[in-house]
Amino acid sequence: MDLQFRHLRQLCVVSETGSLNKAATVLGLPQPALSRQIRRLEELFGGTLFERDQHGTRPTPLGSAVLDHAESILRSFDYFGEQVRDYRVLRRRTLRVGGTACNVFYEPLLSSLRRLPSEERVQIVTPPSARELMDLLREGEIDIALRDHQAEKGHLPSDEGPIAHIPWAESPVLLAVAADRPTATAERLTMADLACEDWISCSGPDGCDEALRRLCASYGFTPRIIHDIPLAGPRCQVIRYQDSVALTQAHRPLQPGVVRRPVADLNLRVAHLVAYRKESWIAARMPKLVALLSAAHRELSLAESSWT
Repeated sequence: MDLQFRHLRQLCVVSETGSLNKAATVLGLPQPALSRQIRRLEELFGGTLFERDQHGTRPTPLGSAVLDHAESILRSFDYFGEQVRDYRVLRRRTLRVGGTACNVFYEPLLSSLRRLPSEERVQIVTPPSARELMDLLREGEIDIALRDHQAEKGHLPSDEGPIAHIPWAESPVLLAVAADRPTATAERLTMADLACEDWISCSGPDGCDEALRRLCASYGFTPRIIHDIPLAGPRCQVIRYQDSVALTQAHRPLQPGVVRRPVADLNLRVAHLVAYRKESWIAARMPKLVALLSAAHRELSLAESSWT
C-alpha cells in the first residue's frame, strides 16, 4: 500500500478524537473500514500505532513519532492549499495585459481601462518580442495582447483558433531621418530616393531584418543595413549622428534633431490590434474596450496634429 495524504489525516483524527468510533464519524467512514485501514498502516510502518483499551485509543511511541511527521506534513500541505486558493482569487481579480516593451499605446490603453467599469486590478506583461507575446496569450498567461501588424493596407491577421483579433486604429509608416539631412527637407520622397541610404533595422526574434529586405526588394533595391538596434535602444541618436534612416510608426516619439517624413510610394501602414482568447471572461468587454481605445487614439492624433 502506498502512503497517501488521506491516510495521514485519518491517523491525526484518530489521535485527536481518542476513539475509533468518533474518528470514523468525523471522517464519514464505517468504523470497521477505519479499523482495517489502521491495521494496514501499522503493517506499512512495521508496528502498532495505537493502544486500545476501555479508556479509548492512544498513540504508541511509534504512533507519536509518525503523528509528529504527519501533522507537520499536513500543516505544510494545508498552507500550500491556502496559497493556491489565494492565487486563484487574485488571478480572477487581475486583468493581465501584454504588449511588447516598445508599444507606444500603453497610455491610451491604461486610460481606456480606467474608464471601463471593472473591479480587476491591471497587471502589465512586457515580453521582448511579438512572438513571445502571442505565445503567452495562447497559453492563457495573459488575457489581452496589444499587437501591431505591419502590412499592405487591408491585410490583417486572421483569427488563430481560440485567439480573436480586433483592429482599433491604424497608423502610417514614415521615415525617421536627421533634421539636418537633405532627405528631411526634400519636397517629395520615394523609396527609390532611399536606395543609397544607411538603414537601421530592429534586432530581435521578430525577423525585422528580413521584413525590411523584402520590403526594399519590392522597390528594386537591397537596403544597406548598417545598424541593428532594438526599438528601445538609441535609434534616434544613431539616426542623428550616423546619418542613418529608419522606418517608424507615426506615433512613436522622436528625440530633438530627428524628424518624420512621408514616403510617397510606401503603401505601408501599421494596424493596431487587440487580441484575446475567445472563451475568456474578458471577451464580453472587448467591444467597449475597443471603442475606448479608438477614441483615445483619435484624441492622441488630434493632439499631435495640433503640435505640428
